[in-house]
Amino acid sequence: MRYRQSKGQWLCWSLMAAALLLCIVALAVWFALGARHRPDTPAGYLLRDNGGHLALYAADGTGPLAEYEDIYTRLLPEQDFLALQQGVAVADEAELQRRLEDYGW
Repeated sequence: MRYRQSKGQWLCWSLMAAALLLCIVALAVWFALGARHRPDTPAGYLLRDNGGHLALYAADGTGPLAEYEDIYTRLLPEQDFLALQQGVAVADEAELQRRLEDYGW
């Protein structure tokens, strides 16, 4: 009788360990696929700082295609200024217009 009880406990612990391992693997796969399949929209343009003013560049960095002399990047909030130093990806004309309005144009 005692042997069956310990065998039953072993089976229970084995099933719990297998379930835990399955959860860990599923979580790792979920994170890996989530990072790889993130919906990235291809950028059509880049907004960047150009001599203290906002400028529009092609997605590959060529340009500037347009300069916005009325927008002084140093007067923008620090987070926006730092992002513009790196280049802010813009997917299409609608997003470009929205961002320009956000920056005060």
